Amino acid sequence: MARIREGRLFLISLKVSFGRLSLWLSVGVLLALLSFAVAMPTYSWFESLGQSRMQPSEQFGSLSTVFRQDHGEGLAQLNRSTAGIAAVMTLLAWLLGIFVAGGWLQVTLERTQHQLLRRFFVGGARHFWRFLRLALLVLLVLGVFRWVLYDAPFKELVLRRGFGVPETDLLPGRNLESFDSEATRDRIYWLRDGLMALLFMLTLAWGVFTRTRLALSGSRSVLIASGLTLLSIVRHPLRTLAPLFGLFLVEVLILVAVIGSLSTWVNTHMEGHHESLWVWILLALGLIGLFWREISRGARYHAAVVVSKSMIRASAHANPWQSIGGPGGPQYPVSEGDDDDRFGVSM
Repeated sequence: MARIREGRLFLISLKVSFGRLSLWLSVGVLLALLSFAVAMPTYSWFESLGQSRMQPSEQFGSLSTVFRQDHGEGLAQLNRSTAGIAAVMTLLAWLLGIFVAGGWLQVTLERTQHQLLRRFFVGGARHFWRFLRLALLVLLVLGVFRWVLYDAPFKELVLRRGFGVPETDLLPGRNLESFDSEATRDRIYWLRDGLMALLFMLTLAWGVFTRTRLALSGSRSVLIASGLTLLSIVRHPLRTLAPLFGLFLVEVLILVAVIGSLSTWVNTHMEGHHESLWVWILLALGLIGLFWREISRGARYHAAVVVSKSMIRASAHANPWQSIGGPGGPQYPVSEGDDDDRFGVSM
């Protein structure tokens, strides 16, 4: 509780997650392999054209208008095939993220540093189906928010009734031409987009804490756990959301301000210096980004476990890794390597 109140929990969670090298490194490599599956067709297509038939700037991604006209059909076919592969790889990455969430929670709840990878995969398999149902619920909630803000409810309640926009202005291509000021129209769109971004982040945070509650309590009801989690967030918004917001700021700082700026500089520099070294630098920056995203994921679940344990009553959750023993019989606490005199079981 002291760590939560002092605002240090997100830093502690980052430190803990960073120390589990084998976990975030393994998951980052798997995600990189999925990315390579999308990138390789593009690389192979350009390689098949032959370097002698291309200018140096075209070899490194700055495609001229003449090149696009000469190879328009091939580029269109490449885009179609790449889109199909990207859709499959995105689905696999989504399923992998569901599996990985169970692994991070399992390792965090056990609080031991032995056989991390083995317990990580056990936890991923153990929680997968419940977390899959929760992921579908999260997608449904996000879909409802998008429909409300970008479809009929927003157009009818906000634009037509609120601002008196005629129905003809809501047709495709009209772009709210009845507004006297483009600035007013842009502010409405910015407010809508900002509200959607806020709801998106809150929904993801709700999903993180719901997964944590499911893992803590062992409940199989996703709806009950999600409802209780929502009540907890409403009652304790600062305690639940502050650590995740701190992790979000660090992630933006690393991925956007540092890696994003370096990637932009490398891309700009590569147009005037046609060397393969810069391609490898971009690859390295991409891998660092994937690794940091996974470190942040582990830190989010560590912070969620700490916060959830401070809010959920001890009787409301039973951590199956705290003790060993048959139902109704003696329970032996799991030893964590400390030097006290209690009798424990080593795992």
